Amino acid sequence: MFDNPLLLCAGNKDGSNAMTIGWISLGIHWFNPSLTVYVADKRHTRPFMDNNDYFTVMSFKNDDVLEYMGRHSGRDGDKAKALGLHVKYTDKGTPYYAEADMVIECRVMYGAQFKAENIKDPLVKDFYSIFRDGIHHEYIGRITKAWRNKH
Repeated sequence: MFDNPLLLCAGNKDGSNAMTIGWISLGIHWFNPSLTVYVADKRHTRPFMDNNDYFTVMSFKNDDVLEYMGRHSGRDGDKAKALGLHVKYTDKGTPYYAEADMVIECRVMYGAQFKAENIKDPLVKDFYSIFRDGIHHEYIGRITKAWRNKH
């Protein structure tokens, strides 16, 4: 369904941040179509996810957007501005970029950090033993709206 990494954006009109994501799950949770995203503990986007009820996930045909968003931190400057992206807001106040090809808006239904003691697979344990950004947080979002932009 998704050929490339996607962009996750969370926040509101007072501030937001976006980051490239490579891990995503699409499914059904609590009888609702859902999208699950994973954000490492030390990522700048994580507090925006924790402090807002909605988030967006976007696709871009331009790989430069995903590359830049994945290699730079919002702590160091406005990544959207650096790329010439135009921030728009859904009717719920959730930020997204006008240049995105596809946008999915989600309402956070659940969010929590994975617990190291619950990780059973040795490969996953090995991953986190060297991953410098901390154990991921999982956010399950109820899909509330999805659309394609025509450019």
